[in-house]
Amino acid sequence: MKVDFEIDGHAFTGELNSDDGRVRLRFGERTWEAEVAQPESGLFVVLLDNNVYRCSPEHASNEVVVNGRRVSVVVRDRWQTAGNASGKAADGRAVLIASMPGKVVRILLQVGAGVEAQQGVLVVEAMKMQNEVSSPKAGRVAEMRVREGQTVNAGEVLAVIE
Repeated sequence: MKVDFEIDGHAFTGELNSDDGRVRLRFGERTWEAEVAQPESGLFVVLLDNNVYRCSPEHASNEVVVNGRRVSVVVRDRWQTAGNASGKAADGRAVLIASMPGKVVRILLQVGAGVEAQQGVLVVEAMKMQNEVSSPKAGRVAEMRVREGQTVNAGEVLAVIE
């Protein structure tokens, strides 16, 4: 899938693919392949070029602790971004849509909570990767249509922001 990354304030566009614990990331002509395992909840171990990286995502702050170092990371797949943008109704509501089949692993904000533009609302795991679904606009969470542990289909409405 095509994705936009922001890592420590630097923007990148690339392609991310995952299959059976292997992840391939391509930026332009450069491609990286890594093995990824999740030995426990909240911990990913990445083997890349004979180096081991222990990664603990902190979704509320859009940071990942990598081998003890905090790194700001925001990943948005282009389908999700397009779905969020086109999900705005005439009354200014934004509909957050599942970009691919997956499982809701964490609800970050409850109904009625205030939300800033680009702030994470929930986390969906798809293809062994956890993807934060963020609000395209500032407002409040009007509806949460899923619960933690629920399986979702691509195109399914996850939440509504107004």
